[in-house]
Amino acid sequence: MKLLNRLISKVMGTFVAQGVSIDDDGRLLLPDGLTPDRVQRFIELCVGTDFDCPRDAMHDLFGRVGVSARGLAILNQIIHEDGDVDMAAIAHHWREAASAVPDFHEIPTRFRDFLVHDLKLADPASKSLEEAVSSTRRNAAKSLGCQPDWDQILDLPEGVSELAAEWRLRSANGPG
Repeated sequence: MKLLNRLISKVMGTFVAQGVSIDDDGRLLLPDGLTPDRVQRFIELCVGTDFDCPRDAMHDLFGRVGVSARGLAILNQIIHEDGDVDMAAIAHHWREAASAVPDFHEIPTRFRDFLVHDLKLADPASKSLEEAVSSTRRNAAKSLGCQPDWDQILDLPEGVSELAAEWRLRSANGPG
């Protein structure tokens, strides 16, 4: 158990600094009021695809923004479909999880860069994922003419989709 706790602490160290944590029940706590369900909906509207569960949505987006295949494979082993962390799976796959620590550490930065550089919704001065998510919420609400509340933003699917249209076009055309 001590080894597992050290591994989780090592993985989570970077995430906590970015506003992400795990509660005692293994629930993933994302910054700025995002829940796994809200993240799924946001990703669906950005990429223009429906997903069966939050894990599938995160897997797809993380792959699109350059998270390594190894990191994605391990995430699929340790994240439940609902987006929560499976502590038993981490214990079972601890060697793979330990080897993927560098891959896990790139996730918050890649997601932050997606919000700042790809979607151009977050303030470029955002130093953390938490700041970028909060900035995205405020800027999206301003663009959509609604309150800066994730549920109100996500209740405007055509608008959110339009905010991501330029990125979808660029990513469909490939790099360059």
